[in-house]
Amino acid sequence: MASLNDYQLVISDVDGVIVREGEPIWENIQALRKIQDKGTKIIFVTNNSGFSRILLSRQLSYLGLKVTPEMIITSGLAAAIYMKEKLNVKSVFAVGEEGLIEELKNHGFSVLSSVEVEKILPDAVVLGLDRLSTYDKLSLAMRCISKGSKFVVTNMDRLWPAKDGLKLGAGALASSIIYALKRDPDFIAGKPNPWIIQIAMKISDVEKLDKILVIGDQIETDIQMGYNIGADTALVLTGISSSEDVEKSNIKPKYIVNTLLDLL
Repeated sequence: MASLNDYQLVISDVDGVIVREGEPIWENIQALRKIQDKGTKIIFVTNNSGFSRILLSRQLSYLGLKVTPEMIITSGLAAAIYMKEKLNVKSVFAVGEEGLIEELKNHGFSVLSSVEVEKILPDAVVLGLDRLSTYDKLSLAMRCISKGSKFVVTNMDRLWPAKDGLKLGAGALASSIIYALKRDPDFIAGKPNPWIIQIAMKISDVEKLDKILVIGDQIETDIQMGYNIGADTALVLTGISSSEDVEKSNIKPKYIVNTLLDLL
């Protein structure tokens, strides 16, 4: 088995790898600290658009990792970068939490309130994980899309790992609109879209895919993302997917480990 030290860039998930609803997964943190000390670059990637990169960097630094906000890519950031570079979008209605709103504002988008959206059609609806979302808010987002707003989803995660069990992910919220309108999103920013890997490669200045390892706890997002672009992948069994899930899936990670210490 290869070692974490064999790669120039490690792209690591957060939920289910570093923390599980705020609780540290110390074995994985210890492994990543060791390779950071040896000079390996790490980019932390999360489909949780609710995270503020500033607050998340402080949290990970408190756990002993060397992290700045620039080393973190959230699906909210990925969505904002895509809209800035690829779409003619200036105003948005966001179904999401603090981290998503922060990224949209930081990238110069006008974030409209529910009251404003009743009068002004936004250029795009951006939907992410929103644990305070309501039926009325989702219905308003759906109406905007039906009238012509672009439909951008941060990620299509079905589930979200929590201390007290699995919870609905952003994909479950997005699916209500997809089903209602019989319409796919215009763009899905988060994993398994390789768009995030492309951003990570640009940030870290690593150009060769064979020097990259993608680490995650979910086959259908983390592992699929690495597989889509041809990078090596490692499934760590501290989150959602199990060894049994791997047996049932057509997507096979290069490595399956109980914790990242097994890769040292």
